[in-house]
Order: sequence, then C-alpha cells, then structure tokens
Amino acid sequence: MIPVLGFATVRRFDLADRLLESINYPVEELVIIDNSGLGSWEPVKPPKVKRMTVMRPPYGLGLVGAWNLIVKSTPYAPYWVLVNDDCVFDSDALQVIAEQANPEGLGHPQVSPRWAAIVLGEGIVDQVGLYDERFYPLYFDDNDFERRIEAAHGLVYDIPAVIHHDNSASINHTHNDRTYKNNHSLFFNKVVDNDNSWSWSLESRRRNRWD
Repeated sequence: MIPVLGFATVRRFDLADRLLESINYPVEELVIIDNSGLGSWEPVKPPKVKRMTVMRPPYGLGLVGAWNLIVKSTPYAPYWVLVNDDCVFDSDALQVIAEQANPEGLGHPQVSPRWAAIVLGEGIVDQVGLYDERFYPLYFDDNDFERRIEAAHGLVYDIPAVIHHDNSASINHTHNDRTYKNNHSLFFNKVVDNDNSWSWSLESRRRNRWD
C-alpha cells in the first residue's frame, strides 16, 4: 500500500480528475491541495483510496508550498508519492513504487521531466529538510532541492514505474516569465553563497504572485 499520495491543482481540474481515475492501487492517504481559491471543484475519491483530504487555502501555496504541506500534514509516513496534477499513472506504476520505494532516499519514477513526480523518503527529509518555499510558485525549486541532496550525500535512486506527464498545467501562463527570472536569480545566489537553507519568504510570495 502507498502510505501517502499527494498533489496540488490550481485550475485544470479535468487533468486532476484524470489523475484520480488512474489510481488503481491501494493508497492509505490521498492529500490534495486545491490552490485555485475557488472552492468549486469536488474531487471523487478513487475506490482504492482509504482516506482523502482536500485542503483549500484562500490563496495558492504554489507547487512547493503545497508539496511541503502534504508532508507536514502526514508526518508519520515512511515516504510520500508527490506528483503534478497533469500526470497519469501507468497500469502498474503505483504497485512498482510500493514494492521498490526506499524510505531513506529520493526515488525518481520514469517520467519526463524528471521532477514531475517523486518518491520522497523520510530519510531525505531528515537530512536536508523540505523544498525551499522562496521558489514560489515553482521553477528552480527542483534544482535547489537536488543540489542540497547532493551536498548532503543523500540517496537518490530510480524506480521503473512509468508515469505519463502532459506538462500542460502551467505552461503559457502570463506570469511564467517573471517568476522564472526571479527564481533563477534566487537559485544563482544560493549557489554562489553555498546556501543549503530552506524557508518561506513573504517578499518572494508577493513578488512572484500568480493570484
């Protein structure tokens, strides 16, 4: 059984519904962060899911803020399967993850791009913490997390679980260029300063706003 599966969604509820329909393996806890601020989407709990929790913050937390909240709200899980809402699980993907997940490491299923879905073990969280939420709402968050894991000599491994990804939930957004530029600058400065910290910043949240 998958202990925790989680994702965030903001406006492509059709894709989120498609993701839910692809869950065909037992999941103990499904956590969904509805970043839309609308409260209009009512997801249907998949039959294989034991418990489903939907959180609706009044303003979006961004991707990394949502993924962090999923981990924080289920702190006793040995690992978390975190995916983008425009993903679809292959027929045996979740079973393969359940059989091969290592709680001490960060697992990469077969998906493109590589960080569209991860299997985050408790050991990595203990070693390096969570995503740096200053990379709001996304972009370069993965680069930073990967760099911090490498600096800590954390375990990174591949999982032969196929997950399909559309890359359609955020592209062509009017705020993409501004967010990308700001977060690239933040990442560059962290590399120069050898800064392996992670935090949340009100200034970054406001500067990179999508709402």
